[in-house]
Amino acid sequence: MSWIQGLLRRGNLERELAEEIREHLAEKVEELVEKGVPREEAEHAARREFGNVRLTQDEGRGVWRWIGLEDFFHDVRYGLRQLRRSPGFTTVAVLTLALGIGANTAIFSYVDAWLIKPLPYPAADRLMVLRQHDTKRGWTSNGFATPGDFYDLGRKSKSFEAVTAWAGWNFNLTGDGDPTFVEGGRVSWNFFGILGAKPLLGRGFVAEDDQPGAARVAILSEGLWRNRFDGDPKIVGRSIRIDDEPATVVGVMPKEFQLPLMGIANLWMPMALTETERAERTRSWFSAIGKLKPGVTPQQANEDCAAVFADMEKEYPETNTHVTVLVSSLAEQIGEEEGTRQVMVIFWIVGLILLIACANVANLMLARATGRAKEFALRRALGAARGRLARQLLAESVLLFFFGGIAGTLCGLWGMSWIEAQIPEHIRGYLVNYGRVGLNANVLGFTLGVALLCGLVFGIAPALESSRAELSAPLKETAASLAGSRRGARLRRIFVGAEIALAVVVLIATTLLVRSFINSVTASPGFTPVNLTVAQLTLPKKRYTQEASLRNFADEVLARLRAQKGVVSADVASAVPFGAFGRTVEIAAADQPAPDPGNKIGARFTAVSSGYFGTMQIRLMRGRTFTNADAPGEPAVALVNETLAKRLWPNESPIGRKMLFGEQHTECTVVGIVEDIKMFNLRSQPERQMYVPYAQSPTTTLGLAVRTEHKVAGIGAAVRAGVWGVDRNQPVSSIQQLDELMAATDAGNRILMKLMAFFGVLAMLLGAIGIYGLMSHLVSQRTHEIGVRMALGARPAEVMRMVMGNGLKLALVGIAAGMAAAFALTRSMTSLLYGIAPNDAATFAGVAVLFAAVAAAAGYLPARRAMRVDPMVALRYE
Repeated sequence: MSWIQGLLRRGNLERELAEEIREHLAEKVEELVEKGVPREEAEHAARREFGNVRLTQDEGRGVWRWIGLEDFFHDVRYGLRQLRRSPGFTTVAVLTLALGIGANTAIFSYVDAWLIKPLPYPAADRLMVLRQHDTKRGWTSNGFATPGDFYDLGRKSKSFEAVTAWAGWNFNLTGDGDPTFVEGGRVSWNFFGILGAKPLLGRGFVAEDDQPGAARVAILSEGLWRNRFDGDPKIVGRSIRIDDEPATVVGVMPKEFQLPLMGIANLWMPMALTETERAERTRSWFSAIGKLKPGVTPQQANEDCAAVFADMEKEYPETNTHVTVLVSSLAEQIGEEEGTRQVMVIFWIVGLILLIACANVANLMLARATGRAKEFALRRALGAARGRLARQLLAESVLLFFFGGIAGTLCGLWGMSWIEAQIPEHIRGYLVNYGRVGLNANVLGFTLGVALLCGLVFGIAPALESSRAELSAPLKETAASLAGSRRGARLRRIFVGAEIALAVVVLIATTLLVRSFINSVTASPGFTPVNLTVAQLTLPKKRYTQEASLRNFADEVLARLRAQKGVVSADVASAVPFGAFGRTVEIAAADQPAPDPGNKIGARFTAVSSGYFGTMQIRLMRGRTFTNADAPGEPAVALVNETLAKRLWPNESPIGRKMLFGEQHTECTVVGIVEDIKMFNLRSQPERQMYVPYAQSPTTTLGLAVRTEHKVAGIGAAVRAGVWGVDRNQPVSSIQQLDELMAATDAGNRILMKLMAFFGVLAMLLGAIGIYGLMSHLVSQRTHEIGVRMALGARPAEVMRMVMGNGLKLALVGIAAGMAAAFALTRSMTSLLYGIAPNDAATFAGVAVLFAAVAAAAGYLPARRAMRVDPMVALRYE
């Protein structure tokens, strides 16, 4: 064994490595000697077989086992020792991976909860959403066509077992405490049956419940049952008052039941449409789901629906021209929601960040291999096959990524908690009921799988490169001849270039989304929300049957509110911005030809009191606003917004023009134009809107707008007291500062903006670290060359220029590649952007300049170190 001792002395390896090599070879030699192999031949054979894993069969048990399993544990033990010997490298690598894997874990938990998990309904793959489609104009609505079309489809379709309809609805719940406003829905009797939902208590609806004139029944959510009725076990059969009328509770649905497309629902009642309402074909106000018969495909259902609606077009040409429905799966429809698209964009972005982090760690591993050059060469000299050496290094890589995965799981848990804390409480409760986000088996499996996969993929290149150790390297005492190979340097440059390109893509995408958000929140909503309080209520039709009673109620409430201290003005509207109410009516210009059924247009309809525009501070563009002279019995008047005016009378003044609206084609005169406002979403494009005097068109839905001199702490109680002073049984909902209500409505976009800002900075930081690490390593490798250059007369500034020039060239190549990729990829984000194009030149140019500056800064410190190299020291550098 004298040859081993000589190599150990020359290589000057650590004592622990020497002992491991001696023990391993000695065991192999003794094993062969016991089998009768001469010792000299045994030593040569042991050297050749160093580290090889052999597979044999245990004949006694008839099963296969790995004789080389001890080598696996040896690799793990040795890898752990190597990581422990380099705490700085291990810490930096694990933290880098923790950021990348943690971000992916947090976002994947939402992808898993909302998209991957099967919908919580039996036979969910057969549940289809039915949406109205205009074949002439090519648009598709989120609702169904009309009640008449719905019932005809249910009777004539051959593809569906059954179809059901639902509509979001608001209810007034009185008795058993203060009157309460409850969000819920009106549904067909088979709604719960088609979705396979079983009540926690009682029963679902039956066909008799859905008939006109049937006894009024209701089903409560578990949350409403527990909070309002203290979980009364005898709630089934109990009479409660809904919209000022009695209704019998027949069931309670468990808290897990929700239909995402319906929104938050805590109370359901049957539609119970009359025969006239069921035959109505001019107004669409609900949505529908159909359950396919076994074996029927969505394509077959689409063809069947097309045939049914073609027959209806012939039968009802005045209303059903160019109308059909499109069939799409419920899961697909949920996936098309804006929030889901945002989550998927974030998921792809954090995936790119993970690739950047992995490339960084792979670069660190390549650089670290420089210090282990003698070890690798000596192991090769002792007979270790390249594959065996590569396997050892790959095991170290997997261990490193495994620890990164553990740290990433902890970061992911923190990320989940942070995101959940940003979601408004009422939305958070709904999301928990529908899709539970947490560290479940799927998320843990994803994290572990990502860590191991990345460890294998990004560990292969460093392992293969390092396993190519030359046997002569330890004898020559020149590590640079091994680890500083051109191939290794090229690999590091490729990794860093890829990092920069990916970081540029992430930074451009995140910048576009952040700028889009800033555009939406800084753009004027068309009114002034500061110091403005809004509230909503629905007056029961049974009690307020006459228009006069509606007007009197509004007048009395406004009189009480205007008398409150600190109130500047108070007015009413049938729907206030960012509220739960809204109504669309068909409109047309009276002096233009009547449009055909396929070209009818609609507009948001809002009835407002005379001072509403002043209270909201909505700007009058032309004409006049309403006055007390616009009273009942006087000629009907209306105001339109700019968008509607341009649609009906392009390049003309609408003042004094006649307009028709509603099912009765009521005629009114346009007396003014007001500025466009945002009604439900800050990111939405302007909608067509018309306003009429509340005195001429009073409604049972009512929004209160109260402007104060400053934010008044007790304004909510004052609004409630003003309403209850007129009607003690009238619920008031959503009493809130309008700016706070807008912020809550836009909470998803705010979370997105914060995440995008964080991920953009993280990507840029990782890219800068990659450049810094590469330049530092190259400077250390070229110390001897730099010393020679300076000894021959090169000035420090020239050396600095050379080093920084190399870094900037690599950065510019990566930036160019990243911009080209971003130009192609950001087109898919168009629907998520507001006020900015996906190929915005300023964003692309700004990111390129910023990243070039960051790259220059990252390369400055290594370059500064290079220019300070002492030529005499460098010439002796090893």
